[in-house]
Amino acid sequence: MATDLLNPSTNSTTSPNTSNLNTGYTSLQASTADPYGFSSMNQSAIGGSSLQVLTPDANIVSNRIVFGTVAGEVRSPKTLTLNNTGSTPLTIALNLGDSQEKSNAVRLADHQRAADFQILDAPTGQPFTLGANQSRTIQVQFAPQRAARLSTTPTTHTFNGENYASLTINANGQPAKTVNLAGLNAANYEANREPSLAEITRIFGWTTNIGTESLVIGGQKQLIGDEVYSPYWVRADNSKPVQLWPLAVFSGPTDGPHDPIRFQAKPGSGGQSGFIYQHAGRLQADNVLGSNDISGGENQKILPKILVGGVNTTPTLGNVSFTPNSPFALNRSLFAPTSEGAWTDYTQNLPDQTHNWRIYPVRDAQGTLIPHTWIAAADPGNDNSAPPKNYDYNDDIYLFVNAKPENSALDPSVGGRFPGSPDLQFYFGKTYENVFPNSLKDQNGKNIGFTSTQLNKNDTFTSIASYNPNLINLDTTGSGTLKITTTGGSNGSKDNTLVNGLQTIFDGRASKSVISSKLLGPFNNIKAGFQQAGVMLGPDQDNYIKVVAIAGNNGQLGIQFYQENKGVGKTIGTAAIANPGSLQSLELKLFTDPQAGTVRAGYSVGNNNNIVLLPGVVSLKGGQIGRYFAAQSKAGLITSNKGAAPFTATFDNFLISANETTAQRQVLHRVNVGSSSSYTSPSGFVWSADTGLFSPSNAVPESTLGTPNIQNTNIDPVYRSYRAKIGNGSIPMSSRVLSFALPVQPGKVDLRLHFSENYWGAPNRGPGGIGKRVFDVIVENKTLLHNFDITAAAGGALKAVKVPIEGVQVNDGQLNIQLKADVDFGALSAIEVFRSA
Repeated sequence: MATDLLNPSTNSTTSPNTSNLNTGYTSLQASTADPYGFSSMNQSAIGGSSLQVLTPDANIVSNRIVFGTVAGEVRSPKTLTLNNTGSTPLTIALNLGDSQEKSNAVRLADHQRAADFQILDAPTGQPFTLGANQSRTIQVQFAPQRAARLSTTPTTHTFNGENYASLTINANGQPAKTVNLAGLNAANYEANREPSLAEITRIFGWTTNIGTESLVIGGQKQLIGDEVYSPYWVRADNSKPVQLWPLAVFSGPTDGPHDPIRFQAKPGSGGQSGFIYQHAGRLQADNVLGSNDISGGENQKILPKILVGGVNTTPTLGNVSFTPNSPFALNRSLFAPTSEGAWTDYTQNLPDQTHNWRIYPVRDAQGTLIPHTWIAAADPGNDNSAPPKNYDYNDDIYLFVNAKPENSALDPSVGGRFPGSPDLQFYFGKTYENVFPNSLKDQNGKNIGFTSTQLNKNDTFTSIASYNPNLINLDTTGSGTLKITTTGGSNGSKDNTLVNGLQTIFDGRASKSVISSKLLGPFNNIKAGFQQAGVMLGPDQDNYIKVVAIAGNNGQLGIQFYQENKGVGKTIGTAAIANPGSLQSLELKLFTDPQAGTVRAGYSVGNNNNIVLLPGVVSLKGGQIGRYFAAQSKAGLITSNKGAAPFTATFDNFLISANETTAQRQVLHRVNVGSSSSYTSPSGFVWSADTGLFSPSNAVPESTLGTPNIQNTNIDPVYRSYRAKIGNGSIPMSSRVLSFALPVQPGKVDLRLHFSENYWGAPNRGPGGIGKRVFDVIVENKTLLHNFDITAAAGGALKAVKVPIEGVQVNDGQLNIQLKADVDFGALSAIEVFRSA
């Protein structure tokens, strides 16, 4: 479960084992209406009508207790609190079991570690009674039963270091609730026995790709894994402070305070800078394991305390927050002028300009991005320091909240166009500077539409080895073609040297899509080695899916459906193609289904439009799902001649299309939102007014100024009206929730949501641009689109966006849709509902 860290829970005093309910807790019941906890950081309560479960580290990660130790030391327990908020007693039983996160396991055995956790003050498996309006604290302790040591394989840095289990809480009349338990046991103190950044990230339940399991990541100025390099940052929500929660500290021992952190205004900005906190040394420590002479003070530990006023203190919202008023850097130093090499802007780390921070977006257990929430990992110092740096980036690790890159183009939470957008239909008969002004160019300087290449291992912050425009030729004559001359570079296995893996982003979170390209023949130039050309989908060169025309045995042409996961590849399905020398064209397709988490592949030959599906299906799991089906899903073209001579692949098109079912379906609703009268389209479809279907009742009907043309549709009147603003627009953001309730018989339905940005960027309205209107789309209590921005999805104002969502289960006779505002108000123009075929 992901968490919105801008609204943290209120700290409370610990209740006695059985007492009157402590009303200091301001937690909310967890709800599938907000499965990622974005509505409130009060999300320390999980589910149920009368039983609340409060976890101790909910400000950082919800529904989870995180432990850390070194060399098997049994440290202090952590407190779980059960609250019965109902009017009748509850009979409760606690049970320890395997982890429920096995889909993300690196080593399955690490997720079967119930024996490493103990419940100290309640009977395991035996029922006890919790009275009405009563609470009880439960002490949970991590006592590792396995010895941790350095691994002898690259699978993980530490062997037996990660330990996962679950605590199931059963109460009569309540759904069972599960708290995830995670304990990290470092092999020993300091040096190479410390845990790696990848291991520390996983212990919090996050699936962010750190890029390596090694302790030493290296100081190269290259993006590793999901890393985002931004020298300077700004507040994402200017009404809230930035938060910097300490996740781990594994630095050298000291007697005095150590590892200070400050925020530093961008030079020349005139902004404010300030000190945030530091950690206790031996002389200020608590004199307990992890905070004593052995550890070197508050050091060598997960979830350290911070030193406030000379006192070792538990971090709270108040003491980890700061409010910058300009772009800022993080600076792991006590003072602004420093020779410690401590800035996120490496050019300030004199004299060596070392890259001493790696910052990664946080992704939850399903791979879903938690917007504007980051893992900030520091390795301060310069190469000429003594002792020398090791670039392990675990000296100080922080959760960096409510921040986004100063350059908005680096923000991975900003969605791309939706499948089916005309902007994602590349027919190559034109250049694309009017659609994607900053996209890549060919050998003649023509804008080709693709916005980036799949980065390879030789790319750096200042040079892009994966892009060679001299091998790309956009020919816009006639219907147009894109020709790519191949190189021997490949993204297969650990090669990671692919050149001109052209890609673009699209919003792949909600709707089925088809990613396709037509290759023009003849194909007798694909005949040796690993010569290939086709389409691919995936976040990076170690994690992708492709379908390609590829050289087979004995000079034959084949079709290969292939997946690579963490650098390990496998062929899913193949087909042989006859007579490649006389074949005029070959169309290759990937079919995505984000709701099912699956990808299939198919092809068609020549003018035959019948699609042949290749054997097999890729079923993504756990964190893979959100990384493939993201606000910025990545898809594009792949060519290579590894092991053979270069050749030129000719592409007739590249398309990212919607893949909505074509089966006949019963129409249940067509609603023209914001209209008080019905509308009949040119096709004869009747769109009804939304009277009585929305709430609150003071949600204002709005429309465009006049009757402007709405691009990408022939039913302009449907898109011109909408609802967005509630009342006079002055209500707080938390109350800006627009709801629709449509009566349907229980069962599965298909949904189409229709959007157009009719205010921001429209003539004589507000200034346009991404970020003016941002909201969540929640359907049947499931958040399908977080931080949805119509302008980003459509490419501007007065452009129609259609979002098909298939297979929505309705159980109570009412289809519920909510738009929950993050910026301005959510807006919706129309709703269609069909009975699923």
